[in-house]
Amino acid sequence: MSNLQSAKFAIEAEIMHARQGIAFYQSRLETLEKTLDQLDSVSLPEDIAQIEESEKRPSSARVKIAHKRGRGRPSGSATSSGKELPTTGGDYWLNLVSDQPQSAAEILKQAIAKLGFHPNKLQIQKLRQRLAPGLKTLLEAQKIQDSGAGRERRFFKG
Repeated sequence: MSNLQSAKFAIEAEIMHARQGIAFYQSRLETLEKTLDQLDSVSLPEDIAQIEESEKRPSSARVKIAHKRGRGRPSGSATSSGKELPTTGGDYWLNLVSDQPQSAAEILKQAIAKLGFHPNKLQIQKLRQRLAPGLKTLLEAQKIQDSGAGRERRFFKG
């Protein structure tokens, strides 16, 4: 592989990484804004006392109170695209690896395109989290091979 192709793959991987970072912080920002709006809408004196009291407790107790009061993760369309992710065991990742060397980011792009629906950010994150262990299992079973390291790492059928 030429140095130009290596550079191109590295830049594409960096772009994907940056987009993932943007998606993470956008999601975090939306969650924090919703939480702030919820806190603004609560004005009962007992709520204020309970919040002040919970801040003195360990974080696990604060999380339980937040979930109890409906201030946990957002629900509804913000977390669900209406479609379920497929199971990614067995040959799922193997079917996405070709004879041509590909980065993990390229394999993830193929997995997203193969879904048949537009996944939301959380579903993409879940797929990304499943990718590394899936590729590792295929490597250990010697069903695929790899070359390079870090961002230069490429996977292919041998």
